[in-house]
Amino acid sequence: MATEQLPAQQLDAVRTALLEVLGYDAATRGALLTGLPVAVRGLLPGGQAAPAIGLALDLGFLNGIGRLADGTVPIKVLLERAVSLAGPIEAADVVRDALSEVEARTSGAPPVVVAGLPELKEAVVLRDDMVPFGFLHGGLAAARAVAKLMVTRHDDGRPTLVSGKPVVHLGTGWLVAPGLLMTNHHVVAARAQGDAPPSAADLRAQAVGMTVLFDYDDDATTGTAVEAVELVAADPGLDYALVRLADAGRPPLTLSTEPVAAVSPGQEIAINVIQHPDGRSKRFALRNNVLTAATPTELRYLTDTLGGSSGSPLLDDTWQVVGLHRGSTFVSGVQFQGRRVACVNVGTPITAVLAHAGPHLPGPV
Repeated sequence: MATEQLPAQQLDAVRTALLEVLGYDAATRGALLTGLPVAVRGLLPGGQAAPAIGLALDLGFLNGIGRLADGTVPIKVLLERAVSLAGPIEAADVVRDALSEVEARTSGAPPVVVAGLPELKEAVVLRDDMVPFGFLHGGLAAARAVAKLMVTRHDDGRPTLVSGKPVVHLGTGWLVAPGLLMTNHHVVAARAQGDAPPSAADLRAQAVGMTVLFDYDDDATTGTAVEAVELVAADPGLDYALVRLADAGRPPLTLSTEPVAAVSPGQEIAINVIQHPDGRSKRFALRNNVLTAATPTELRYLTDTLGGSSGSPLLDDTWQVVGLHRGSTFVSGVQFQGRRVACVNVGTPITAVLAHAGPHLPGPV
């Protein structure tokens, strides 16, 4: 498995940007390393060095660590903290770009091409964004069908171990039909970018062995585990996978049967995402979320997501599924509601997925 997350030149650019934007005194270093496992923090070599040298040492060490057994990617944790601390400062774009690169490399999501993405003008602020009273009730009902996924990587028929523990990839799934879970192919594949794809046998083993956790709604709950029993269908091109569950005991989401219309200025629709970002408890992305482009095979939208959100349902304001979230990438020069946009997301229209997966689903599609 690949371990170096960023090439040397990009890592050096990140170091330069961090020194310029945040510095690396003891207090800043402590803030940036918050969230890293204690065992990893204790091994970092930069604590006693001058700030510029200490940062270079710490970044180099973290960059050389691959995915930990619990799915954590240490360099990603530091970059996320840096982006959070830097806020909208433009000089931190280098760090945002690096975070996007690490997200893509470690999640295994296909690269997102954003050429020609139009800038969204301030006029979108002037539309009426109010929703009816039932909107929140509908969202809570839809959320019951969404689950956190933990997929143990297999190589040659055996779980892949790091320090004696299985390597876990994170994702999100949802009920597309009774007892059938939808997620991304790359979530079930459990590989980083550049890794060889799993064999058919390993893919099936990863699907059947994954943990499917419903009702993980907040940090105080443990969720409801449901057994996965069969990989029903999968396609890397459309990036979907269907997995049969033993008994989900809850209704599936409602699927839109109409293609998403091409986006017209001032008529953008909201794209709401129910997800488990970075394997955390369930989150709703409801604000500052808008569809920017739609084709028969691709949706682009501005909605907050993270690694672990892969496989989430894309929902309109009636809580019908219009697409399957695949991945995201950093962009620059794009404005939304008077603020710079950090990332653009890409998903597959649910109509395209159903056209391929329809034979495996019960009833008409």
